[in-house]
Amino acid sequence: MKRLFGTDGIRGTTEVADDGDRDLLLTPELALRVGHAAGWVARRELLKQSVQGYVVMGRDPRSSGAVLESAVTAGLLAQGIGVIRVGVIPTPGVALLTRQLHACLGVVISASHNPVTDNGIKFFAASGYKLDDSVEEQIEALVSDLGREFPPVEACQLGSSESGDGLRQSYIAYLLQSWRAVQGDLSGYRVMLECANGAASVVAPEVFRRLGAHVEVISGAPDGLNINESYEYVHPARFAQRVIDAGADLGAAFDGDADRVILVDERGGVVDGDTMMGVLARYMQSMNRLPGDFVVTTNMSNFGLHDSLRQVGVSVVETSVGDKYVMRRMLEDGGTLGGERSGHVLILDGDQTTGDGIYTALAIASAMVDAGTTLSELASVVPRYPQFIDSISVPPGKPPLDSVPGVQAVLDGLREMLGEGADVHARYSGTEDKLRLSVRASTSGDEAALAAVARQALLDIGRILAA
Repeated sequence: MKRLFGTDGIRGTTEVADDGDRDLLLTPELALRVGHAAGWVARRELLKQSVQGYVVMGRDPRSSGAVLESAVTAGLLAQGIGVIRVGVIPTPGVALLTRQLHACLGVVISASHNPVTDNGIKFFAASGYKLDDSVEEQIEALVSDLGREFPPVEACQLGSSESGDGLRQSYIAYLLQSWRAVQGDLSGYRVMLECANGAASVVAPEVFRRLGAHVEVISGAPDGLNINESYEYVHPARFAQRVIDAGADLGAAFDGDADRVILVDERGGVVDGDTMMGVLARYMQSMNRLPGDFVVTTNMSNFGLHDSLRQVGVSVVETSVGDKYVMRRMLEDGGTLGGERSGHVLILDGDQTTGDGIYTALAIASAMVDAGTTLSELASVVPRYPQFIDSISVPPGKPPLDSVPGVQAVLDGLREMLGEGADVHARYSGTEDKLRLSVRASTSGDEAALAAVARQALLDIGRILAA
């Protein structure tokens, strides 16, 4: 069996590709086995801790979610672990409820920003943080041992399943309580939400309306098949124009499970994760909520963020790409702010244990209200230096990049062409069959020229790997 866990849980396709050649086919049978394995580990390892013998389970609204949820639930119940089914809810809502209810695990059936044909299984520990690698490895080893059977426990020890639909309101109440504006609410503000027909579709509009904002919702009617259909979270060009046309003060585009957000200011300017971290670092520093005066991000961050924060005495610490690496470094060093350019922002305040797009949007809105200014004005403190980030599809079963001389020659040639100060980084995606290339300049310059040479290098690498 191919490797299960990537940088963000298990991710795969629920439909057989034309060539039948995808890294992972996520079937109900596999989900059942994952449920058995997770239940097995929970009974023998996790219940030794002071947690309850049940899991909190939620999902995004994609069509395959219900059957995969049922399959994972069946495996858990058969191993004596109860399940509280919260239904459609943002991923961070499951993390929060897992922590609040002292559950032994949190489980989310979601493929985030991936197309509807994909799905995934994410786990949270009782703490609300992503599951430790060591526990994921135990689950993966059990699932991959195809000769291993998982006999159910005795009838009197089987787990029970119960509805937790009402718990969504507990998450909404938490978001409302997190509002930190010192002067009033959002009355008089116009907010436009692009919910990707995903898990934010009910929660985000209710939260912003209850805070007094005039809210307009786009892509907020999930039917199981239209999740991430607009793709505005990744490229919010049309959304930006609609924000301008509506005269909105703030636009927020969420991904499918709402753990990420990309913002748009009143002028249609895109505010990505780097800019949000630049704004929030200043805001949190002014409130003595940025201990150590540092922010953790990845080696795909824009160097403009580094220069911007250096001006106010805040340092930037970089990790490998992946929110779990950012989180790990934040916990090790006692950080409260970190994230990725993609809009996966981590604010470790109170009960926050993972990225939360709605919470992040609220934090930025709070900074706007406190400062009495516009989002474009707040965002202007973070310059954007030339940067290229793009990806190309690659065949499954990819060789390590450093083992392919031709790839290294292309990367070395690109570094030489761009000169001193430029940063070139290539990696395989942890969730898709793609290779991602990031190229960063350390000063202002011609972004179109940088993009042209970087895109050619990416195409050259793709041809080498396909050969």
